[in-house]
Amino acid sequence: MIIRQDNVTKRYFDALLLIVTLFAALEVPLHLALKYPAPDWVKIINLFYPVIFSIDIIVTFFTSITVDGEEVTSKKKIAIKYLRSWFIVDLIAATPFDLIFSGGWLSEASNAARSLRLFSPRYIQILLQVRMLRLYHIFPFLEKTRKKELFNPGIVRLFFTIFVVLIIAHWVSCGWLALGKIDDKLDHYTNYLKALYWTMTTITTIGYGDITPSTNPQTIYTMFVQLTGAGMYGYIIGNLASMLANSDLARTQFRAKMEKIQTFMQYRDVPNDLQDSIRTYYDYLWNNRRGFDESSVLEDLPSSLKLQVALHLNRDIIEKVPMFKGAPDDLIRQIVLNLKPALYTPGDYIFRKGDMGDQMYFISRGRVEIVSEDGKTVFATLSDGSFFGEIALLFSSERTASVRAADYCDLYTLDKFTFDSVLAKFPDIAHQVQTMAEERRQKSVVEGREPLALEADKAVIQSIHAKYKNGRVLIDWMDIKGTNGYQVARWDDPQGKWIFVSRSVPQSECVDLLPLANATNTYRARAIVGRDFGPWSSAVHVDL
Repeated sequence: MIIRQDNVTKRYFDALLLIVTLFAALEVPLHLALKYPAPDWVKIINLFYPVIFSIDIIVTFFTSITVDGEEVTSKKKIAIKYLRSWFIVDLIAATPFDLIFSGGWLSEASNAARSLRLFSPRYIQILLQVRMLRLYHIFPFLEKTRKKELFNPGIVRLFFTIFVVLIIAHWVSCGWLALGKIDDKLDHYTNYLKALYWTMTTITTIGYGDITPSTNPQTIYTMFVQLTGAGMYGYIIGNLASMLANSDLARTQFRAKMEKIQTFMQYRDVPNDLQDSIRTYYDYLWNNRRGFDESSVLEDLPSSLKLQVALHLNRDIIEKVPMFKGAPDDLIRQIVLNLKPALYTPGDYIFRKGDMGDQMYFISRGRVEIVSEDGKTVFATLSDGSFFGEIALLFSSERTASVRAADYCDLYTLDKFTFDSVLAKFPDIAHQVQTMAEERRQKSVVEGREPLALEADKAVIQSIHAKYKNGRVLIDWMDIKGTNGYQVARWDDPQGKWIFVSRSVPQSECVDLLPLANATNTYRARAIVGRDFGPWSSAVHVDL
């Protein structure tokens, strides 16, 4: 059985192991330095060390590891890697030398060992201090914490720096006590506090001189601590400076970008009102997107991760769109992966009437206005969850109206190639989209229709043709001047009647996205003249 790294029980065990190891790193050197009688609760913990450390050794042999970004579950590879790394340290730390050679256990063996000077009390003390080396377990823990970004990376670095300094200061204090700096007139607490005070003044290069070495070993030890303290001082100052400089890296980069833009605008004498508009735009970009372009941020991710992030960011937007409600997950995945973010400021024209339609738009946040060509008449206002631009996109025609941003608008765009390729795989959704687009286009045509000089009965369509290509049928005919558009119908054998392919197309062509499969398709068309209709054209047939 292999234990996964993300196993919940393993996480709790690692947390317990970390606490026990930290206590060992603090208590073991202190006990060896002061030689104080251990309280009962400390003795219980000392009995607990070998048990939990032994369990950790066994668990490690059955826990998967990560090599080159891949999780390895081979027991042989796990064992080889562990044996070549920290196994010896963990084994020594798990061995209860203090109990084995204290005279209570294996007394004869311990006496023989002492007679051969194999295990003197000093050697046992050195072996016990190996438990402190198990602090390496804290580094994977901090690395996982940093990767999960539960806290600001700068705060994690600061915490780690303080932790390392305090641990080293504790060890140095214990070493100072072990070299004979213990006043028998003082209690253990006061002795340790004075040693810690000496350590802090020495490693911070202050050194008041009120506590000084009195023997050669103490002098050498002091010099070593002074050199170590100078290096630690530089390390701490460098980390603090780096942390403050990068406490908010995104904001720092954004400010640098704004400084470049400001310098450019002043150099090129950009008008003040335009400068204000540009600054307002970037303020909005920072407040709502933290200055990031989603496309550039995600472009380096592999396709699987990019898809998961895109689904997280855009699924709600797609599900708000009526024509995609109840759509298969495969369709949603293909669409969200190809959505591109776009930002418009108040008054910006997203597109104008007459532009060729090559994109449709989804509103994530904000309001847009459907306006007349001169921008004076507002036909409709769309807000969060709405979509627009699908009519020209679906029928490869010109935009029938202009669209203007009413306030700051976060939009997502979908290009025609992706739109067509996705709908071709899902005919039911394609029919739903086509129906909604027809209804919206018919409404816009009817609302803008006016009586014309052309008589309806004379608007006869000539030269109608139909051809099949790439799963669709293209119907075209000779254009009639003075019409408001055209309607196209197809004969439906199962229903025994004509059904509309399109109720209003502005140009003399139409595309049937869902022709009858493996059958003959028959079409006819008629002109829209003012509020009336011209006669139906002759029928045209195409075989699939």
